[in-house]
Amino acid sequence: MGRRYLVVSDLHLADVEDHPDGWKAFKGSRYVFDEAFEALIDRFVTDADDGDRLSVVLNGDIVDFDVVTATPENPPWPVSRFERHRGLKATAEKSIWKLELVLSHHRRLVRALARFVAAGHRLVYVLGNHDREFHFPGVQQALVRALERAASEQGLSLATGTVRFEPWFFYVRDRLYVEHGHQYDLYTSYTYQLSPTVTVQGEQCLAIPMGNLSNRYLMTRMGYFNPHASDYILNVYRYVAHWVRHYMFSRRGMLIHWLWGSVLVILMVLRNKRRQRESRSEHEKQLQRVARRHDLNQQELVALAQLQPEPIASRVFRLLRELWFDRVLICLLMTGGAVALALVQIPLWIKLMVPLTCFPLVYFLYEELARGETIFTLERAIPERAREVASILPARVVAFGHTHSPRQIPLSRETVFVDTGTWAPIMDKKNPGDLKPGLRNYLMVAFHRNDVRVEYGSWTDGADVAVQQP
Repeated sequence: MGRRYLVVSDLHLADVEDHPDGWKAFKGSRYVFDEAFEALIDRFVTDADDGDRLSVVLNGDIVDFDVVTATPENPPWPVSRFERHRGLKATAEKSIWKLELVLSHHRRLVRALARFVAAGHRLVYVLGNHDREFHFPGVQQALVRALERAASEQGLSLATGTVRFEPWFFYVRDRLYVEHGHQYDLYTSYTYQLSPTVTVQGEQCLAIPMGNLSNRYLMTRMGYFNPHASDYILNVYRYVAHWVRHYMFSRRGMLIHWLWGSVLVILMVLRNKRRQRESRSEHEKQLQRVARRHDLNQQELVALAQLQPEPIASRVFRLLRELWFDRVLICLLMTGGAVALALVQIPLWIKLMVPLTCFPLVYFLYEELARGETIFTLERAIPERAREVASILPARVVAFGHTHSPRQIPLSRETVFVDTGTWAPIMDKKNPGDLKPGLRNYLMVAFHRNDVRVEYGSWTDGADVAVQQP
């Protein structure tokens, strides 16, 4: 009898929206992959030997609460005007409503998972940064209820304890370590990921990190960008070209949404940083529970936590730079300088040459000196984080998600690192509207006694292209 694991991450399930002008194309019905995911689950079960113990590990960002901006018509709780425009707050009750909305758009996928669990197999849900709402027990219970309903519709039933939620990582000693990976990203890491809430107006809300706040308050209002890809990282000239192409001749706006959304992000980040101090003691209690759950000692967990960088909330300059406030300030200063030069009594050539030569030179020097970390920094560093994790908690396979960059890298003769990529719709730049090839990734790991077999591949249109490693 062996143990088999199917690991997937970053499905980014959301409610479906179809707009004829390409607005929020990443949520379009043409990119729903429920049928392909169902086929993957079925193949995982079919390929197993009799007596094998099967587990599906959903490694974070399975449900994307950040991009759901819909609100109920007749809500059972107050919904502010702010929420009507930018989505519901991340409280337990409102997150349950968002989860049920998303699952109603992906019934086939839910039914496939329900059949898998009803057959006596195990489902493990590792929380990511876009689905941290599963921190609330009520949201976890809502998912279990949805699986129970889907099983009942198929004449099946779920056994107690077959669905398991992991707030940090899933670990099978000496075999498999699975973590979403957002805690190694200063833009999306939680200060206290095991106690990620703050009290706002008497309600417990998630203390959402800067990267996710940007998705909620910026990207959802700038819908021609794809938040699952990196196509929103542009230079100033390409941002202008993007505005001309999509906004200049339409009723949709960009600049006001960027400015107001950025202010909101900064205010929310600073508010959460101030209020989260009260969460430290609860976080430490949860650390002890995680240690007992995985039969680890406190030193191992502390060593793991020390691999995580300080969140961007503690670095105000970097926060302002990521939202482009530093560039705006420089442009204002240069504009003011050009106006001042035009008003003083100096030769005309100085009035022209200084703005045309010195100002651009200063800007380029500033960009070079202030560049620092970007969203691509983690992509380069994450294999080393995996190596460090394996040195603390021995494992034959270490799997992270989060970066949306599928790859398999040997860390040693005994250990391999797998980045489980994404199922989110990332477009092919050469063929607009078509999906980028090589995604919809999966990792299958089979352990039988001392043998391990790794299969890592892309599941597109139900046909798998896999790389196998004995």
